[in-house]
Amino acid sequence: MHPEPEDKLAAALHHELRQLPPHRAPTDLLPRVLAAIAVAERGAWWERSWFEWPRAIRQLAGAATGVMVATLAGVGLVLLNLDSLVGFAGSASQALGVFGALGNSLSLLGRAVPTTALIAVGALLVASYLCAIALGTVFVRCTLQRHQTL
Repeated sequence: MHPEPEDKLAAALHHELRQLPPHRAPTDLLPRVLAAIAVAERGAWWERSWFEWPRAIRQLAGAATGVMVATLAGVGLVLLNLDSLVGFAGSASQALGVFGALGNSLSLLGRAVPTTALIAVGALLVASYLCAIALGTVFVRCTLQRHQTL
């Protein structure tokens, strides 16, 4: 039985590789591997504290925040300007009349509904809010626990 050419090649290659001297790892290999493991354990930059983000991204996020704050301030100043309020509502008295009518209807509703019902609805809203916070906490903890085990 004749050996296959691949078997002959494998045997010759094995023989030649055995003849080579052992190759030593670079002296800085272990510190580089340990540093890479430490970075991988800390997670991606967006999962870390804002102060640990790369400088360019922090500057970009700061600039975007500044633009948003300036925009909100500008919109607030435009809305507080009486001339633009008159332009939006037709006249300042009409705008105040709308808010007055809304306040009167809420006052009438408050007098028509029994106090016990208002307290029950308020308690239900508070309980719903607390349940939402509790569920959010549970979901965050489950997500972080799953992320740490991966």
